Amino acid sequence: MGGVNREETSARRRRGLGATPAADRAPWHPRRLRDLLRLAVADRQAIDADGLLPPENELMDEFSASRTAIRDALALLVDEGQIERRRGQGTSRVASYIVFDIAVPGPQDIDEYRRLTSGVVPRLLHRSWTPAPAPLARRLTGVATGEPCLAIEYVLNARNEPIAVITNYLRASEGEMVAEVPFVADFYTFLLDAGVDIADQATTLQARLADNEVAPLLDVEVGSPVLAFEQAIRNGRGEVVDVALGVFRDDVRMTASNFVYRPPG
Repeated sequence: MGGVNREETSARRRRGLGATPAADRAPWHPRRLRDLLRLAVADRQAIDADGLLPPENELMDEFSASRTAIRDALALLVDEGQIERRRGQGTSRVASYIVFDIAVPGPQDIDEYRRLTSGVVPRLLHRSWTPAPAPLARRLTGVATGEPCLAIEYVLNARNEPIAVITNYLRASEGEMVAEVPFVADFYTFLLDAGVDIADQATTLQARLADNEVAPLLDVEVGSPVLAFEQAIRNGRGEVVDVALGVFRDDVRMTASNFVYRPPG
């Protein structure tokens, strides 16, 4: 009781558990290696000027993996449509990502945030006052069922392509501040320019398939994978002032940067 089983310990060392990692090729499972190689596909610094990934021998050295493991992992990425392999020509990236930052910028970060989102343009579909149904009222701070909130539905475009269909629901107090303001930038900039206090956010994500309502708006086929989300935007007092519901196209990489809200002064 409480002792060390020498036979078990020796067996663990033979399996590489609890021992110093060996310097030879790691026994990568293709799934885990695929996930790491997907990072290389997404990382522009890992791609050369011709859009090619490093050759197999360089990937073997970089990941300390066998040639078979590298090839198996690359085959999985081919199946995903991330890369294309041509004999004698190398491995090229097929997938193209749009990076979208969901973090709320603090006052000291707003200039950098505007620069990063300068190519994001909304196409307004609908803006009107609507009574808050119970599920929405429960999420908005201080809003009772049936009280008015401002609904703003739009298609978000980046690089001249639709990347998301979103509806934001603002409390009446914040909605009144933006009800007549032109909506021509990303939503955070829209709120900040109107003087709305926003401090942070929380987002819930779920994989879904595009239905016949959002598919044409996103320029994808019905049944294509999309990323559905629910977002709560809070002010500096921790009150939820806005709830957003929407879907992103599957070629969007969502990030939460290190923008940190710091009250002025």
